[in-house]
Amino acid sequence: MEPMRLVIGLLLCLGVAHAEDKKCVVAQPVAAAPASVKAPPCHRAPKQIERAIAAEIEKAYMPEQGGKPEVKFPCDGLGAKVYEIVIETGGGHGGSLELWRARRRGDGKYDARGIVYRGDSMTHKAAMIPHEQASGVVALPELDKVRAAMTAKVREVVPPPKPGEARSFSSGSSSHDFHVVVRLVDDDGRVVERRYTGYVNSRTQDAYLGLQIAERALAPITSLPPVLASADQDDRAFFAASFNAAVPHFDDQFYWWVMERYVDLARFLGTPAVIGGLLTRLTVTEPDRRSQVDARADALDALARITGWDARKTTKSVEDAAAAYLAECK
Repeated sequence: MEPMRLVIGLLLCLGVAHAEDKKCVVAQPVAAAPASVKAPPCHRAPKQIERAIAAEIEKAYMPEQGGKPEVKFPCDGLGAKVYEIVIETGGGHGGSLELWRARRRGDGKYDARGIVYRGDSMTHKAAMIPHEQASGVVALPELDKVRAAMTAKVREVVPPPKPGEARSFSSGSSSHDFHVVVRLVDDDGRVVERRYTGYVNSRTQDAYLGLQIAERALAPITSLPPVLASADQDDRAFFAASFNAAVPHFDDQFYWWVMERYVDLARFLGTPAVIGGLLTRLTVTEPDRRSQVDARADALDALARITGWDARKTTKSVEDAAAAYLAECK
């Protein structure tokens, strides 16, 4: 048996050496604990809160067929208490993207921390650090409003036409494009999430009007003042979780500028846990699209910083460097 042990030992040593020599080691994202499958009691906000939300939605609503909005408030699917809150917010104009997370403390308040993008993905300079961190303890007196607003159901109720009257149709829109995500997690791991990235318009207003109200009610978190400070391990872990949740949406319509800012941030906050998402930016399908080209350049820079291996220095072109990372990291 001794020769067999020697052979096995040699093979193990070779395997370890190969792993140590690998230039790119991808870390698997941390999986969330499984949520409870038990349905919670139906949680509803007080009627006065529901009426206030309905009034805000009615004021902002753009009828398309001359009707009025009907707002209903179903059970939100969460237990009595919210343990974690995640917020993303940003605007297509101005270079903004903010990532926030808050977790409930024993006293009922929330420990909040944020990553605030201060760059401009379209014109950033390589030497600039495009982010600040924020942290603080906040009370959230409007959490019932948040829960009701983000799960509110909105539809236009159209009166029946009068005899001989033709049905009219109109639409409204603006050049304001924005990004909002709100995710709530209860004590048993149940999750409710709503997201919207796009323009203000009548066609999709049912998807974002309540979400915007929820975002405003979470202002105690998002108004914490950021400071220019070094990111710590928790900041990087939070960024990795947010980045990986965003990757499936990177190619969604209107999401290009959110994607750009995430990839830019990965140059400074990225860990091996985001390598998989960065690899999705290395293939440019439309060479004349600035966003794809710039995102590839930022992804290459992020991969070089994370792995300590800069394939750009040993290849002849950007395309060759991208191919080298794709081959090594996969």
